[in-house]
Amino acid sequence: MIRVGSIHAKARPVVYMLRHVAYGQRFQTTLQPRVVYEGGLTKAARVMKLASIASFVGASAAVPFFFTGDSTVPSAARTILALTTLGMTGSSTGIVTWALRPYITSISVLNNEEITPQTPMLVQTMNVWAQPKVRLVFPIQLKPATQPLSSWVVSEVPLEISDKADKVLQEVNKGRKKLVTMAKQGDLFYAHMEGGVGPEMEQIVRAAGPTQA
Repeated sequence: MIRVGSIHAKARPVVYMLRHVAYGQRFQTTLQPRVVYEGGLTKAARVMKLASIASFVGASAAVPFFFTGDSTVPSAARTILALTTLGMTGSSTGIVTWALRPYITSISVLNNEEITPQTPMLVQTMNVWAQPKVRLVFPIQLKPATQPLSSWVVSEVPLEISDKADKVLQEVNKGRKKLVTMAKQGDLFYAHMEGGVGPEMEQIVRAAGPTQA
């Protein structure tokens, strides 16, 4: 057993016990994530996603009632009403999902040094069910995005850091049930750049290059 301050503790690399809040579980890693950015509208975005999903589920559950009960309304009219209801709620849910897919809820870097183009980062967004989705990306992969509601588009992992990416993934996934994945080419990310950012985020922006306003 390693004791703080012992000779053995100084001779061996420290293993940090961390709690990843979004995943709600403990895991061991020799890498220490450091949060450098948090999306200011994360709570609002999550509520919007959940509300849109709930509205679609509610509309879907109501469809059978269009075809039950005594009524002089023709079956064709009932079908049109049901499809219209599903179409409206489904389209609004789809729009919300599309708009919030790139939204970054947090960025953590995996070192305590100055951020460079090859610094590994954990970028957290939300999946379609508003659950955390964490991907590994390097600033060197982030290129300016031309799509609306997007700051960066992810490029392919450079060959010179592909081995490093594999090792980082193995390390950060120790003890996790929901694994961190590598960001894919073409993935989009959006971060708030208006009104200024913190010093760490400025380093990421410099390492990645300019973003779209």
